[in-house]
Amino acid sequence: MRTSTSRCRRTLLRTQVPDGRAWHAYCYCGEGGRGRSGRVAFFFHENKDRDGHASARVLAVTNCHVTLRKNTAVPYQYNDAGAPRRHVRLAGFRRFRRGLDEITSATAAHATKAVLLTRDIIDLHSKLHSEDAEEAEEATAAITIKHAQLEQETRNIAALEHFHDEVCKQWANIKHRDIGYVDWAPRIAVDVDDRSYTKDIGTLEVDAERFRAQFKGNVVDLGAKYTSHELANKFYSDSNRRTAFKFPANGQLRIHGCRTPEDLANPDTYDSNGEPCVVVMKDGNTSDLTVGRYAGLEAYTCDNLGVESIELAIYNYDKQSGSFSAKGDSGSLVFDGQGRMVGILHSGLAQSGSNYVTYATPAWWVIEQLKLQYPHADFDRDHF
Repeated sequence: MRTSTSRCRRTLLRTQVPDGRAWHAYCYCGEGGRGRSGRVAFFFHENKDRDGHASARVLAVTNCHVTLRKNTAVPYQYNDAGAPRRHVRLAGFRRFRRGLDEITSATAAHATKAVLLTRDIIDLHSKLHSEDAEEAEEATAAITIKHAQLEQETRNIAALEHFHDEVCKQWANIKHRDIGYVDWAPRIAVDVDDRSYTKDIGTLEVDAERFRAQFKGNVVDLGAKYTSHELANKFYSDSNRRTAFKFPANGQLRIHGCRTPEDLANPDTYDSNGEPCVVVMKDGNTSDLTVGRYAGLEAYTCDNLGVESIELAIYNYDKQSGSFSAKGDSGSLVFDGQGRMVGILHSGLAQSGSNYVTYATPAWWVIEQLKLQYPHADFDRDHF
């Protein structure tokens, strides 16, 4: 069972502090109150630089437009010859404030439960001297259970209050939330090759001291938004269909490999209506964990300036589930139930104030582009 403490830790700070369980950070690039927010998609180890020299660097991947580029039509490459670094921070002011509010809200919820349990215990005590021996026996057993539950709620409240204090002490100063800096951000383009995919990627070198101790590689903490049963039900419609998802025992889904073009074009799983598609997930900065559908068809898009591109079109799971993505989710990894990368989210098509279609660049193609810049990259290592 997930406690509110662990859920709030996951929601607020998703790297090394305070518990380091999840693999991706809320990126915030900028100084003071200015900046852009988004999400890290995944990490990789450089292993060797372009000249073949050994490298211990670990880098994270996100969108170019998340990296505070004043002009995303101009490529950027960090030059360590005295050039200032473009720092990346864990959670901007609003996201940090939201996280603290979530801790406070969770604390209040446990306090309410504690009050209700106390009332129940008082009421049960009045039944201990009942002339009905069975009623008195049941009250005794119920009091024991209620006391255990009350003790757990008291521990939850204490843990959350301590966590709130620690977060405020260690992370309230935004400069203390530096987790690395921008290393490479090529211009945003759709004319890289004849495929016309959107190249909106950037890399961040992470701070080894902040990540080393708790780094687990590319792992997604699935959180507590859905129960294991609810999440599993979204991946296949009946027991005769191929199982596309198995909820991991610790709630942490390891990301490994990616869907090939052939896999994407020929879905072999089904949605709740029995239609062939790739059921996917993403964990965003704004909308957290959501489930959607990729039907195996790439989308042709043309913006107001006449720029044409090809995208993976991710549709909302159904009318009841809400939008797959929202503003601020840029850079999120889209992945399937087996932990294979599907795409990197970069934009969406809004309808009535929310995204109807989410656009992503195929992950296999993004990795191709990354390997041109980092030819020895390792995407599967589970330690720093």
